[in-house]
Amino acid sequence: MLKLLKYEWKACARICLPLYGAVLLMSIINALMTTDHAQGFLNGIPSAILAMVFVALLVAVFVVTAVILIQRFYKNLLGDEGYLMFTLPVTVAQHIWSKVIVAVTVCLLSGIIAVLSISILGADTNLIFAIGMVLHQVGTTIAADPNALGYLFESILLLLLSLASGVLYLYLCMALGHLAKKHRVLMSVVWYFVLTTAAQFLLTFVLFGVADGPMNTLMTALANALNGMPQQVLLHGVLLGFCVATAIPGAICYFGTHYILRHKLNLE
Repeated sequence: MLKLLKYEWKACARICLPLYGAVLLMSIINALMTTDHAQGFLNGIPSAILAMVFVALLVAVFVVTAVILIQRFYKNLLGDEGYLMFTLPVTVAQHIWSKVIVAVTVCLLSGIIAVLSISILGADTNLIFAIGMVLHQVGTTIAADPNALGYLFESILLLLLSLASGVLYLYLCMALGHLAKKHRVLMSVVWYFVLTTAAQFLLTFVLFGVADGPMNTLMTALANALNGMPQQVLLHGVLLGFCVATAIPGAICYFGTHYILRHKLNLE
């Protein structure tokens, strides 16, 4: 598993890390170009060009992240490389989880780089002071309220589960599309829209279609059970409930993908 993670990370890092560096470098250059002297140079044309380059690189970070996320799974497990990958002494689960872990890591890094680059671009004394105040307030809150650390942990867990579920959903769509004999990429896209539409319809039906029936009874019972609970316990329950609600679709996508890769995979 560790070797899979190592090679998966290397394959992603050789593309992502130079791009991250370029974005951060352009954010620094654009921050330096915000001075009045720089803005007045050649009527501000160089500043405008550099700003457009920065925006293009920032967009490229997310586009490349999505492309890598899809390409690494499709080519590595469903394409010609699959002949080699499935001869390795590792399980299908380890193949899937190595992809998911690295994909989630790359998504997090892309988000951090985007926030950091924008912060650098708009950095001034007031912004730095505001960030320091926010960090100080977070530290003070965690120190004063033992539950705050739990809220933070549960929020991070919810973020990780959301990213992992989204990645697994894409993997399931690609695995289902690969079952077709022809036009497998197109069928993966078709499955994406079919499953998305079905999920939206199911959610709408559950929220509104049965509102006067079982759902209404369940919500009433839940409200009665939560009535009078301490606010801290209630907030923990809400966050953990969101975590469970996010993990269930992710688990369904995982087991569906695992089943197809193990029993229905056709690399011809």
